[in-house]
Order: sequence, then C-alpha cells, then structure tokens
Amino acid sequence: MEQDTEENIDIRDYLRVIRKRRWTIITVFSIIVATVIIHVFTSPPIYEATTRLIIDKENPNVVSIQEVMAIDASGTDYYQTQYKIIESRTVAREAIRRLQLEESGEFFPKEKDDIISNLKRSIKDTITFWKDSIASLLRTQEEITSESGTVEGYEPDSSLVSNFIQRIRVNPIRNSRLVDVSFEAKDPALAAKIVNTLANAYINQNLETKLRAVQDAVKWLHNRIEEERKRVGKAEHALLRYKEKHSIVTDFSSDVEKITAQKLAEMNTQLVEAELKRVEAETRYKQAIALMGTPDMLDSIPEVLNNKLIWEIKSMEVELYKRRSELSEKYGQKHPRMVAIESELRTLQKRRTQEVNRVVNSLRNEYKVALAKENSLKAALAKQKKESLELNKKAIEYGVLRREAESARQMNELLIKRFKETSLTEDMRTGNIRIVDRAEVPKGPVKPRKGLNILLAIIVGLVMGVGLAFFFEYLDNTIKIPEDIKQHLKIPYLGPAPLFSPEGKGNPDDDTDPELVTLHSPKSTASESYRGIRTSILFSSAESAPQVILISSAAPLEGKTITTANLAVTMAQADSKVIVLDCDMRRPKMHKLFGIAKDCGVSNLLVGSSDAEEAIFHTRIPKLDIIPSGPIPPNPSEILGSTRMATLLNDLRKQYAHILIDSSPSTAVTDAVVLSKWVDGVVLVIRAGDMAREIAKNGIAQFEAVGAHILGAVLNGVDMSKDGYYSYYQYYYYYYGENGEEKKSRRKKRS
Repeated sequence: MEQDTEENIDIRDYLRVIRKRRWTIITVFSIIVATVIIHVFTSPPIYEATTRLIIDKENPNVVSIQEVMAIDASGTDYYQTQYKIIESRTVAREAIRRLQLEESGEFFPKEKDDIISNLKRSIKDTITFWKDSIASLLRTQEEITSESGTVEGYEPDSSLVSNFIQRIRVNPIRNSRLVDVSFEAKDPALAAKIVNTLANAYINQNLETKLRAVQDAVKWLHNRIEEERKRVGKAEHALLRYKEKHSIVTDFSSDVEKITAQKLAEMNTQLVEAELKRVEAETRYKQAIALMGTPDMLDSIPEVLNNKLIWEIKSMEVELYKRRSELSEKYGQKHPRMVAIESELRTLQKRRTQEVNRVVNSLRNEYKVALAKENSLKAALAKQKKESLELNKKAIEYGVLRREAESARQMNELLIKRFKETSLTEDMRTGNIRIVDRAEVPKGPVKPRKGLNILLAIIVGLVMGVGLAFFFEYLDNTIKIPEDIKQHLKIPYLGPAPLFSPEGKGNPDDDTDPELVTLHSPKSTASESYRGIRTSILFSSAESAPQVILISSAAPLEGKTITTANLAVTMAQADSKVIVLDCDMRRPKMHKLFGIAKDCGVSNLLVGSSDAEEAIFHTRIPKLDIIPSGPIPPNPSEILGSTRMATLLNDLRKQYAHILIDSSPSTAVTDAVVLSKWVDGVVLVIRAGDMAREIAKNGIAQFEAVGAHILGAVLNGVDMSKDGYYSYYQYYYYYYGENGEEKKSRRKKRS
C-alpha cells in the first residue's frame, strides 16, 4: 500500500528563488517606485473642499395633523436616493451653469510645453492611436454606420459633466442625518466655491421638484373635482327619478321596517287563532252531522245539551210521559186524553228535532264563518308579505342610489379639502435640506499623498517583484537543483559540475584543450566537483564499481563530452587505467580536447578496417588512452549496435579498469540507447536551468525501455556564485584553493 509523503517546505528554497531572480525583483521594484515617484512629484496638487448638509425626512403636510404627528423611523432608501441626486447630472449641470465652468481652466487646462508634459502627451497620443486603431479593426460595418450618424439625446457638455461628477464625494455621517459633500479641484478657492454652489443647486432642485409635484397635484385635483362634481349631479338625479317613479316620500328608515315586521307578526298570530277556531268549528259540525242518524245521540252534543229550549222541551216531555203513565192506568190508549198526550208528545219531539237541526245549522254556519275568516287572513298575510318584499327591493335599490350619491358627495368634499390644502402648500416653499457648514477654502492639498504613495509603491513593488519572480520560477520547468532530479526524474544524483573559465595551458607544447580543468587546474572547485562525481559513480553499485560507463544526455549541448573527458582524467589521476571511446558519430569532439587525430578510431575498429593498436592513442596523462570516433559512417546506429561493439568492449575490459563511452544525445538519435545494452551503467548529463523536465524524462524512459541501468545524473553548468544552493562549494574552494582568491570571470561552455 502506497503512502503519501508530504514535501517539507524549506525557507531556503524561497531564498534561493529570490536570489536567483533578484534582477527581476529589482527591475520591477525600480520601475514601479520610479514611476510613482515621478508621478507624485510631477502631479499638480489637488485640494478638497467640504460642505456639510442636514437632510431631514420629507416635510409633512403642515395642514394635515395626521401627517404632522406621524413619524417614520425608516428611510434608508430615501437617504440613498438623495445621495444619488447630489451626484446627478441635472444638479451638476445647474452648478456648472451658475459658475460658468464651460471654459474654465480647471476642466480645460492649457497644455504645458515642457519635456515631461510633452513625453506624457506623446505616450497618451500613442496609446490612444493604437487603441482607436484596434477598436476600428474590431468594429463591424453596422457599428461604424451607427456611430457615423447623429446620436439622439447627446449633449455637447457630457464630457464636462462626467468630469465634474467624478470629483464629487458624498460621505454620510454614521447614525445621523448629516452628510458631507466634497469636491476636488486644483484651485482651493474654486473647490470651495463649486461645492457651495453644488449644495445650493441641490437644495433648489429639491424645492423645485417638490413645487412641480405640488403643481401637478393641484392640476390633477382640479380636474378630478370637476369629474366628481358631474358624478355627484348624476347620482343625485338618479336618486330623485327613482323616488318619483315609486312615489317615495320619506327615506326607508328602520322604523318602517319594524312596523312592517310587527304587522306581519300580528297577522300571523291572527291567522293561527283563526285556524284553531276553524278546526274547532269544523270538528263540532262534523260530529253533529255524524250523529244526525241517531237522534238520541244528538243530546251528547254540547250545543244541544246546553240549549235551553231543548231543555224545556225535554222537561215538558217528561211531564207528558208522567201524565200519560198516570192516565194509562185509568184510560186506554185511545182515550181522548191519551190521544191528546200522544199528540203533544209528537209535537214536542218535532219541535225538539227542529231545534236540534237549528243547532246543527248554527254549527255549520260557525264553521263556514271560521273558514272564511281563515282564508281572509291567509290572503291578507300573503298580500302583506308581497308588499314587504316589494318594499325591501325598493329599499335596496334606494339604498344603492343613496349611497352612490353620498359617496360622490363625500369624494367631492374630500377633493375640495385636499385641493385647498395643496393650494396652501404650494405657497409654502419649505425644504427639509439645509446647509449646516459652508465649505471654506482648504489650506492644504489632499492629493498626491507623497509619503503614503511612495510607501505603497515600495510595498507593491516588492510584492509584485517577488510574485513575478516566483511566477517565472513556476513557469520554469527546467532541472535546476538536485531535488528536481530526485523528485521529478526518480534517479540518483551524482553531483554538480560547475561553470568555470578555462585557464591557459602551462606548457606551450601541450595540445590538450583548456577545458580539461581537472588537468590544468587540479585544485579548482570544478576539479573537486569532477572528483566527487567520480566517487559517486564508482560507489553507485553496491556489489562492484561499474567498469564500462556510457555518458550521454537527453538533448544536445548539455556538456557530456567535457564531463566525460574530465571524469576520465580524474580516474586516471586516481591511478586507474582508463580508456575513453568517442562514440558520438554525429558531432565528435573528444579528439579536439586531447589534441589527437581522428583518422582512425571506433568506426574503423567496428568495420574491421583497422586493429586496436592503430586506433588507441596514448595521451600525456598517465594511464589514460583515447579511441577517437574515426571517420563518420553513414549508419552509426547499426555499427554501434553490432556484435563487433560487444567484442571490442570485452577486449577492452581485460586491459582497462574503467571504460568511458561518449555518445550522442538519446532523444536526438538512437546511438546511446543502442550502446546502453553493452555497458554496466549509464550516466546522464543535465545542464542546470536548460534541460526541461519532460525532455529529461523522455530520455530516461528510452534507456529504461531497453533495460539499461542508469547510475544517476550529473547536474552540469551550475553557477556556484549565482545559486545559493551551491554556496558551500565556494566556501570550501576558498578554504582549500591554492591562493584563496575568488575567480570572478566565468563563462558557460557547451559541447
């Protein structure tokens, strides 16, 4: 399982970047500070005058007690609106008109005829020219046509007004109704005059706005009153016509409704009583009719039972029955007296029957009277209900018309009242904005603030310089320090090869190149670095030191040939027998460094045209031999990858302790990759600050693809005096050097 490792942030890395990019930081810092200083000391002084206003809430209507007593604690939007009105173009134009600033030198200054002014004007004209040129190229034909025409609503003083507004500053005072209005100008007296005039123009504009609003309101109210007057007349005429149509004399009051309701209640009560009487009479009548067939049962009817005449008849019948009973004992049935009694009895019975019939007829008459009364009350009640409904309808319609008339009258009266109030307000030119402190002529300028501007320039210059330096460092993807090799290339670091200035040869007969610093300056920093690289290479393998070493680079001009030659010299100086093979068949240079001919060399040995004795050259350095490249063949990759190359290396292994091979760059041609399969290890030379990480990774990937063993990388061309990372090398060189004197002249050498 892989564990994420966090990189430790070292402050020395930042210091190294700052030291490396110090000229970038110094340049940016100098430009910014110098520009600000020139601007500060050449800019004219700017003065600021301030007037203080108090802005109360909108004045209430003094003729309305409700509006006077009402208090609105809010109003943030109101004040924000007022602040924007102060900065409005209308107020600005009024102030410009009052002060006649159309040709003022404050806004239309005369151009100075000095060097700095001419330079500024030239730069400005150049920028304007290029800006207009680019804009004209980007504009379409429609835009050009629209711009060529007259712009509707364009004011000739628009630029002056815009310049004027840009100088206005509105600063509300917290937790108060006060506001400071400031204006900036080159002339202090003019600044005070302008801001005072601006405040007056704002106050007057506010009053004029209110006056126009009142006048518009008066006009609107006048028109509305005329409309309402017509509406009142129309409503009242409609009400009058309705009263005439329905013969309405008085209004429909609540008393009328109560009387109507009482009548309905009384009639309903009478109807209920009539119904009860009718039911009672009907019952008695029907009972009497039912008993007509049984005369003896008729006596049970209360009317018959309570009838005096019938009682008398019954009494008389009783007397006659009593007499007949008495006489029947004496006389027979046909006795005249008995016959007379029977005749009287029949007469009485007939009379009684007649009386009963009369009682029944009276019951029938009572029933009919009760029924007629009930029907009469029902009809009267229905009529009264109908009249009540009709009355309600009339009352509703009448109420609608009356309310419309009253509403129209009230609206008319309200409008007349508001009209009088508004007319009175029109004459009261009161305002809620007043000047508390008028602006005075400022004693000192507010711009430019030289000390603050220079201090900010110093801070901004340092920040931008350092930021730009780290930005360039971020964009720089080259290999610069050993940590880059370890972090990005994932291969060992063998050591640095510093920049050095080749010294002249001590022996005139010596044909070796001065760049063999390990030979001509064995105690220099560069010689010590190469000896350190030699040690790193020999101890790069844990089992045994590599014998055949291929030295290559990912790209040309990385210094691999000089590195190979100096490493060979240091190995020979360590009493090891060393041979160098120049296998760079593209641009061979090894023969020039050691001052030998290249007529016979590696290419001759590989094609078999010469033997080893002819191709090996002995140098003036003990135990160091050279095999130059020889004639450049047309197919270097094929002959370097042939078995003859392996045979040659096997033969040389028996004679030499170390075999160094200088080859072509791996990303340019395949020579180095082909040779890597015959060697014990590969050393990559990387020029510090020149080799991009991607190219180096590509070169390493080519060697790894064929299974080559990469011993590590040498960081070549390191400027010890420039990069603080390697400063300790300088220290040791000063301490252990021959004279302890610093060598200041340095130059890069590439091969």
